[in-house]
Amino acid sequence: MKISPTWPTATALAAALYILAGWHVAAAQTPENRYNDDLLKMSPQEQAAKLAEHLGLWCIGTKPFLMGVTKEGPAKGYAYWSIECAGGQSYMVQIAPDGRGAAVDCKTLKENGEGRECYKPF
Repeated sequence: MKISPTWPTATALAAALYILAGWHVAAAQTPENRYNDDLLKMSPQEQAAKLAEHLGLWCIGTKPFLMGVTKEGPAKGYAYWSIECAGGQSYMVQIAPDGRGAAVDCKTLKENGEGRECYKPF
């Protein structure tokens, strides 16, 4: 089977167009946690309501606070927020890159969090 002499040139040209068109670059710019990115675009009231949904109990959320987003390791991309419910109970909400949330009350976090506390950035 004879390969056309233009084949390598066509392949190189297709690869160059792929890169120049930005397809490769766009894939590299996928956010680490699009759910957290969406929260950051919301008003504080909307953030509080959305975070309260992750608590698994009745809560009117107030005082949302982004503690930080993990940059490396097995928890890379996990976002951590503090939220207070009307009435004073506070929680730390962890939001995974896939949007799943988990929560722990701030008292438990302070007692067992190895120095981590709600409403403190990391």
